[in-house]
Parts: sequence; structure tokens; C-alpha cells
Amino acid sequence: MVPNVNLKLLQTFLLAAEHGSFRRAAEESNRSPSAVSMQIRDLEEQVGVSLFVRTPQCVTLTPEGRLLYDQVGRAMGEVQAGLTRLAELAAQRRGHLKIACAPTLASTRLGPILMTFRARFPRSVVEVRETPPAGALVMLQAQEVELYVGPEPPNLTEVHFEPILRDRLAACVPPALDGGAVALRLADLTALPLIMLDRQTAIRALTDRIAAAAGLCLRPNYEVQNAYTAIALAQAGLGVALVPEVAVPMLPGAGYRVVPVADPGAERAIGILTLRGHVLHGDSEQLIDLIRSELSRC
Repeated sequence: MVPNVNLKLLQTFLLAAEHGSFRRAAEESNRSPSAVSMQIRDLEEQVGVSLFVRTPQCVTLTPEGRLLYDQVGRAMGEVQAGLTRLAELAAQRRGHLKIACAPTLASTRLGPILMTFRARFPRSVVEVRETPPAGALVMLQAQEVELYVGPEPPNLTEVHFEPILRDRLAACVPPALDGGAVALRLADLTALPLIMLDRQTAIRALTDRIAAAAGLCLRPNYEVQNAYTAIALAQAGLGVALVPEVAVPMLPGAGYRVVPVADPGAERAIGILTLRGHVLHGDSEQLIDLIRSELSRC
């Protein structure tokens, strides 16, 4: 049976072989000569052969010791080369961050955050990929990105979600359809032309759940993929757009009024998604801190 040798014993063996002296090996490793001699003896007992010929002046390798030295030396060299390569990759990643972001957040909230980050870390490059939550999970699992900023996805078994803000469902109401209400329920909108996102989006799933709980059947006049398209159609006067509040431009737009939807559960969590157990490097931690700080003000 192959012995399960402690790596420290092999390191001590290499030092003693290279210096031809237990005393020099002890000095190199900040241990006593007796401790080094004991470790060599333990190694010899584990492998079942003598590795050194000992004399008062020096120690020399036996043929079996030379065989072990050649093999372990090559293996340690490969390990060191691997560690050096990992360090180089870590240094590259430190200056090149890859993140994913929900399109609604990328268009309305991410720009100022990245401007502040660039001012603080001018040498860092941030690559942003826009994707809905389902796509973000795939990217995180494949380690194509380090983090995702967006709504909370279902099935959080392999990932960690840190909620930062609550994002309400909102209605963008054009003047011709605006009754002046400070809040609306979905039941108030059934008689109006509706602009809704398609069924592939998380906000549409949320809207459908709220409508089903209220016993409503919403029939959109227009169904689009992008929240900004829905807002643009509402701005043109074609109907009331149901969109996440975070998708509404930060500057007020002409041609519609933003009214919160007051049905129970008409909100979702927005935050940061990371892969469980994944080690983030320094710049990623700094970006997360900045995202956390800026989004919490929204």
C-alpha cells in the first residue's frame, strides 16, 4: 500500500538532501537538528527504506533516497509552477472584473456606480453583461462572472443573495388615462389599455401572481421584452405600462406619471448574487461595497 506521507516530511527531506546536512536543513527551516533528524527517521519508517547514509560530517543520499529526491523535486517544481501561475491569474483578475446586471438596473443605476468605482480604482476594468436572473445563475455557476446585480431569483441552492432594496411594481400612466390616483391596484387597470412585459421576464411572473391572487385576468394590448420599450409606449399614450420601479429613469420623463401599484406583494428584492464558496478578490469586494452603498440610497 502507498504510504500517506506528510508534505512537511518531504520538504524537510528535500532541504537535507540539497544541503547534505541535517544541521543546515534545520537552520533553513528554523527547527532544531534533532527535530529534522526525527522527521527524516519518520519518513524512512513510512517508506520502508533508508534515505540517507549518515556520517559525523555530512549525510548523503542512498540510491533509494536519490530516486525519491528526483521524483519529489520534479513534483515540487510543478507545484511551485502551478502556484506561480495561479498568482499571475489572480493578479490579472484583480484588475479585470466581470459582473452581470439586470438590464433595468444597468440602464438606470449602474452608470453612476461605475463612474465612482473608476475614480477610486482607475486601473481596474469592469466588464458588464446584461442578463435576466436565470441567465445570471448560469454565468455564476460557470464562473463567467463574479457577481450579479438584480432581482432575487428562485432556487438559491448554490448561490448567496444579499437583498439591498425593495423594488415595487409601478404603473406609467399617460395623461389621457390618468385619473390622478396616488396609488393603483391591478383591478383599477383592467378597463384600461395595458402594456406589459412578456412572460419570460421576472416582473411579468410577479404581475401574473398578483393578478391570480386577486382573481384577475390581465389582457395586455401590447406585450414587449424590454421595460424601456414599455415606458416609451406609455409615453406615446398607447396605454398604461406595468414595469419595475427601478426601471423608471432617474430623471422624470414627460408624457407619463409613475404611480405605485398597491396590491399586496407588489414588490421584489433587488440585491447582489454571488456563488457560494467563491473567493472574491480585493477589487470585487470594493465594488460590492460601493453597489451596496449606492443602491441602499435608492
